[in-house]
Amino acid sequence: MTNSATGRRATGGRPPARWLLALHTAVLLAVGPAVVPDRPGDEPSISADRLTALFDRYGDTSGQWSGGDRTASVTLPDGRTLWLFSDTFLGPMQPDGSRPRTAPFIHNSAVVQQDGELRQTVHGGSAWRPASLVPPPAAAQFYWIGDATVAGQSLQVLVNRYRRTGSEPLDHALLGTALATFALPALTPTGLRPLPVGSRISWGSEVLHDGHHTYVYGTEAAGEARFAHVARVAGDDLTAPWEFWTDAGWSPSEDRSARLLSGVGTAYGVQRVGARYVLVTQQNNLIFSPDLVAYTAHSPTGPFEGPDYLYRAPENEAGHLVYDADLHPDLARPGRLLISYNVNDLDDAVTYADAGVYRPRFLEVAWPRRRSDPGDLPPPPADLTAVADGGGHARLAWRAPGADDELRYQVHRRDVTAGQTHFVRVGEPVTDPGYSADFLVNGHDYEFRVTTVSGRGESRPSAAARMTARVPPPPPPGGVRAVAGVAGDVMLHWDPVPFVQLFRVEQRNLTTGERSRSLVLTHTGTSASFGSLRHGETYEFTVVAVGGGGDSPPSVPVRATAFVAPPPAPSGLTAAPRPDGTIALTWTTLGPGVSYQVQRRDVTAGERRLGQPSPEGGAEHTARYLTHDHEYEFTVTAVNSGGAGPMSAPVRARARYTPPTMTPTGLRAEPGPGSVELTWRSAKPGGWYEVYRRDLTAGQRDFTAEEVRVNGTGATVIQLRNGHEYEFAVAAVNEAGAGPLSEPVRATPQLPTPTGLTATAMGNGEVRLSWRSAGPSLFYRLYLRDTTRGETWRPDPYPVQDTSHTAVLLTRGHRYEFRVVAADGTAESRPSHPVAVDVR
Repeated sequence: MTNSATGRRATGGRPPARWLLALHTAVLLAVGPAVVPDRPGDEPSISADRLTALFDRYGDTSGQWSGGDRTASVTLPDGRTLWLFSDTFLGPMQPDGSRPRTAPFIHNSAVVQQDGELRQTVHGGSAWRPASLVPPPAAAQFYWIGDATVAGQSLQVLVNRYRRTGSEPLDHALLGTALATFALPALTPTGLRPLPVGSRISWGSEVLHDGHHTYVYGTEAAGEARFAHVARVAGDDLTAPWEFWTDAGWSPSEDRSARLLSGVGTAYGVQRVGARYVLVTQQNNLIFSPDLVAYTAHSPTGPFEGPDYLYRAPENEAGHLVYDADLHPDLARPGRLLISYNVNDLDDAVTYADAGVYRPRFLEVAWPRRRSDPGDLPPPPADLTAVADGGGHARLAWRAPGADDELRYQVHRRDVTAGQTHFVRVGEPVTDPGYSADFLVNGHDYEFRVTTVSGRGESRPSAAARMTARVPPPPPPGGVRAVAGVAGDVMLHWDPVPFVQLFRVEQRNLTTGERSRSLVLTHTGTSASFGSLRHGETYEFTVVAVGGGGDSPPSVPVRATAFVAPPPAPSGLTAAPRPDGTIALTWTTLGPGVSYQVQRRDVTAGERRLGQPSPEGGAEHTARYLTHDHEYEFTVTAVNSGGAGPMSAPVRARARYTPPTMTPTGLRAEPGPGSVELTWRSAKPGGWYEVYRRDLTAGQRDFTAEEVRVNGTGATVIQLRNGHEYEFAVAAVNEAGAGPLSEPVRATPQLPTPTGLTATAMGNGEVRLSWRSAGPSLFYRLYLRDTTRGETWRPDPYPVQDTSHTAVLLTRGHRYEFRVVAADGTAESRPSHPVAVDVR
């Protein structure tokens, strides 16, 4: 709900009503493929009643979008209209028209309108796990939507960035404004760039193309007032340099941006009609006003005159709140303003029980307005006085302009201290020349005016009367009581306090030993629901009344012990086999605060019991490491702080692998002693492979697979015959079989040849031999020959385990040659270089 909350609603599972602030203080993924028309065509003008009905029908039947706020629109070059929303509820409705508590909630989205119909919801994430269209820039941050424009073939959307400042969803602070861009016509995200502006003004309340410039309006929140600002760029591209209106001219410094007028909402509309500019907003000079008003000026920078009261939203009479008015000139019928506004309720249970509450409404107003002849209007009241009575009231009195019993009087008020630039209507017209204005703020200066109302119209205002309010603090609320629910929630009730509209609720957790209370809610009603409380823990609550004179003392504290019923069995469990042998499970989420446990059994293998549960934080799971062509049964259990609920109804699916189609490439073979080191490349990292070989020297014609499969892109083949030539190939493999063989390579394993052989004559017919090791797990054989006698090579009869040996019983005076080979018991290496020695 728009950036408009002064308080926080402590509710579990649903983002609280952040619209309260404005009212009090004033990778692209979609559910379906992008809808792109075959040919461009402009959306025709459309009536307000039809637009309201379109969104009601789409929310009820689309199964994609059930409600949202902000409601900006932009016409795309192909004729489609894109509706942009900030806080958005997704998912289908329930048959009774309610919104399920498990409905997905995101901070921004869009809906595509084509040929007069709403066609598609656009958001980020996936259909199973939707996310905001403009994703958060960091943890505990998010974007709310401003207005948008088209520059060339790019959609530019102004978004305001917020940071959470506490544990409650409404604890947030403005950080700045960014520009999100999307390629057209597919609405593909192309960028998100921060704009060089600060955090005082949320820019994007309106984007207005006028002449050679594009004007960007923004809103500044200052205490309980909101003020309009304006910047501009040359041309249509919002990436161009910005300059800001200073009340005397334009400056490149945002710090010099001047206030145009007070009483605007976070969103408002500005449109040029003829030679004048009209600004339409929900009246924010008065708390919770249901009035939509217009201000006019001869320039987009003002000064603005008004207000001109256009419409009083009837939803206010039903206890709802209205906010964020906007204009949609591209769809308006001639001679009319097409206005949207948003609706919500202080009790979030209402927005769930009746999904139609949280949707835009549209209305049309004839413009320019017909003005009464000033000569026909009644005269204004005279001699207006305003006196503070010390109770937060101003007693007004005036002299009636005549004795006409049909005359009525409308009171108007301006809070001078708060910086309000225009007067606002207070209450309904009265028949007597006197009035008591209440809900004033202590120490604030107020100005009052009164107009005369008759069948001929409303008079000019009287001269203003000024006074300073004196307001004592209110008494503490009484009758505070707390009732625990079954979902970790507590409903708190208290009695009304006269002349108080606002209350603050604080809580502390007695079970965890919290010593100080923390603020959990600023609220306007006399009952509120608090969620996300921990099962079995006791909480203490107090209520403070906030009046014009300050805060009351805290109420008498009350306690409640939270209870969380275990969740029901998940529904909608489905199991879909994938080509990689996994099975994808999905089910209907039960909302925040719930995790899940997935269990399975192999039906084909005869397993009778479910296996160990696999935890999941969301409503999806991928079952892995399954046996090909086996049928599996799955169930899901939901778990919350109250424990585990019952199992879902089981589903079955058969795991099936598709044999690999990928062929390994770049196979290389590095021979070693009785082994070959193989390496290869794969287009898919990881995975399993089968290695094949054949002994060409032995005449083998067919490949034989190695007994052990390989995970990765390398393998060592052992127990090969040295000196034999082998051919090798590799294939990717899974449980369905092997894929195509790689190109083969050949290699011949060889034992390493000893090196560094030396021979030293020792005397007595002995020679000492030594050499360097050829490697582990090898032994050596010595070969010798008496060259004096002309002998051929003969082996020494005994193998040598070490790298040295003494040859004995040699003939003195004869020359001998020696060489050494490495052996492994099945083969010998090539001999070392021979060495010669004369025996002594």
